[in-house]
Amino acid sequence: MYKLVVEYNGKNFYGSQKQSSLRTVEGVLEKVFNNLLDTKNSKVSFISRTDRGVHSLCNIAKLVCDKDFDTKKFLEKINYFLPEDVKIVKISKVYKKSKFKPKYKIYHYIVYNSPTPPTLLKEYSLWVEKKFSVPVLYKAIKIITSCKTLNFVATKEDVENKRTVGCKVKIIVNRAQHFFIFKFIGTKFTQHMIRNIMSLLIQTATGKISLEQLKKFVSTWKCCKTSPTDANALILTKIVL
Repeated sequence: MYKLVVEYNGKNFYGSQKQSSLRTVEGVLEKVFNNLLDTKNSKVSFISRTDRGVHSLCNIAKLVCDKDFDTKKFLEKINYFLPEDVKIVKISKVYKKSKFKPKYKIYHYIVYNSPTPPTLLKEYSLWVEKKFSVPVLYKAIKIITSCKTLNFVATKEDVENKRTVGCKVKIIVNRAQHFFIFKFIGTKFTQHMIRNIMSLLIQTATGKISLEQLKKFVSTWKCCKTSPTDANALILTKIVL
């Protein structure tokens, strides 16, 4: 068994997890591994699933195959044959009983807050034209991160299947000119959870909803009732095992 660290641009992928007849990161990797190893039994599975359009600098996957190979030589070879929107950063051989359970994950969501759109990082950020109230933004973050449950930013299916149990999030905001870089730290995130949080934060910071309304939403919503923000501004940046 092998551990892969994978970087990819999610723009043209239907997510990381393999789906029949759709282009996914797992599907592309398995196809290339099978061709290079002359086998049909390669199995790639990520420990952190990313949605359609979400990017990664460091997603971790395990590769199970029926052939051994020199990881250093093979790394150069496989990256030559992979498409330009996906790259394996590192390959290492691990024991079959090795645990791939993350202690925590870090995502970054990039927002450009300005009357005019960005010229740099346009494909990797969300443009918000209306000016943020920074004090309100920080109060909104405190409201959301203080909640005992994150059901209000989860899908109905995830809530019903209790996938939100244990979900806690810490949010740190850094600023550079008009860019707001939101850092999300947590042990696990369910589908659309970060983008649903971003939707509520942006609506509150721009005055579309009030802090009192936000408090009501987080305490009364049994599942998410807002639409997620765009996926292109979300990047998986770190996984700690």
